[in-house]
Amino acid sequence: MPSKKKKYNARFPPARIKKIMQTDEEIGKVAAAVPVIISRALELFLESLLKKACQVTQSRNAKTMTTSHLKQCIELEQQFDFLKDLVASVPDMQGDGEDNHVDGDKGPRRGRKPGSSGRKNGGTGSKGKDKKLSGTDSEQEDESEDTDTDGEEETPQLPPQASHPPAHFQSPPTPFIPFTSPLPLPPAPPGPSAADAEDEEDYDS
Repeated sequence: MPSKKKKYNARFPPARIKKIMQTDEEIGKVAAAVPVIISRALELFLESLLKKACQVTQSRNAKTMTTSHLKQCIELEQQFDFLKDLVASVPDMQGDGEDNHVDGDKGPRRGRKPGSSGRKNGGTGSKGKDKKLSGTDSEQEDESEDTDTDGEEETPQLPPQASHPPAHFQSPPTPFIPFTSPLPLPPAPPGPSAADAEDEEDYDS
């Protein structure tokens, strides 16, 4: 049986591009070829940006591309000068050995580290972080929505953990061991005689 591989269509959807273009009041009708050309141009732009950012990431011997790598790429390449305003607030890269520190700084902004410590202390860390993000720019608002969903996922997990004390864990079944007593057993009491057993049978019938 031939394997069915899903073919991924990673192109930017021309219909969506056309819709975005038509939100501008000055644009009336859009020719069918225009959104397709813009879609292809976006693909080529992203491809070149990511290739350059990948080179920066590899030159730092890092395994994960961070916003600091993108910022350095944008600052080094003249063709990306128009993006400098977008990355102005991103922290600069420190040194070759400090890539992990930069990753650690990025975690709390997304709400992941407060979420993990929030489980230990009742979730107060993520709630405080949401208040800080509520008044910032749109990118951080999107990230705060992620932290809101993280908080919603954590809340149902807390009550089941608190309501199940360790006493509910079951131990494995123990094998049957016959009882042997070191003390001698007393003699058994005399049982009913055969005549008594016959009398009992008469009553049953």
